[in-house]
Amino acid sequence: MRMMTETTRLTLLVRLSSALLLIGALIGAGWIALQWEPVLLPVRVVSIEGEMHGLSRDELQQTIGAEISGGILTQDLTTLRTRVQRLPWVERATVRRIWPDRIQLTVHEHTAIARWNDNGLVTERGVVFRPNDARLPAGLARLGAADDTHAPEVVARFRDWGARLLALGLIVDGVRRDARGDWSIELLGGTQVLLGTDDVERRLQRLVAAYGEIEAIGIPTRLDLRYSNGLAVRWLPAGRSGGGPKRIAAH
Repeated sequence: MRMMTETTRLTLLVRLSSALLLIGALIGAGWIALQWEPVLLPVRVVSIEGEMHGLSRDELQQTIGAEISGGILTQDLTTLRTRVQRLPWVERATVRRIWPDRIQLTVHEHTAIARWNDNGLVTERGVVFRPNDARLPAGLARLGAADDTHAPEVVARFRDWGARLLALGLIVDGVRRDARGDWSIELLGGTQVLLGTDDVERRLQRLVAAYGEIEAIGIPTRLDLRYSNGLAVRWLPAGRSGGGPKRIAAH
């Protein structure tokens, strides 16, 4: 019985040693494979898909080039996607391997609907981004606030107020919320509309109701609705008002 026990132990030791040798060999083979994989199975092509209008292709290529270090099997696609998505114009990116030597990158750009403050752009969802090269598209309305967190609210009011004033033949060229919470609108042509902090929707409706009377007098350059029961108007000097301000009572 003792001999069988010793034999069993010897068998177990032999099997354990063989298993350890096999594991060591596999680890060694894996290490060698990792070292040679980028040489034997290199990434030869990175294809870029998606429309790019604001994104700099050179900046994108530099970002990709800095991250391509492994072969087709070991290349870190998660890090590559993260780096690309950090570029200002990129809304989202997807990356996938295509055997035997290609990585396909698909890029979706932000669509800017307006400028934001002095150096940024904003999307219809209120996402603010700032191009690295400071190039901003021409012809966009100007939106702004003291804090980027207010961008969704500013965008929402820009779209709502723009549609309501367009019915009067007025084009909103800018909307701003200052640090105190005061709202103002700039119309195409430079006319300022001051709405203040409280009851801004009611005040805008007051302007919509009174604009026919205002326009009949002349071309306004400043419309101040920060009154409880009316608004003050300043017209161009060539208007019948002679350029001075007038108070119009609310209806």
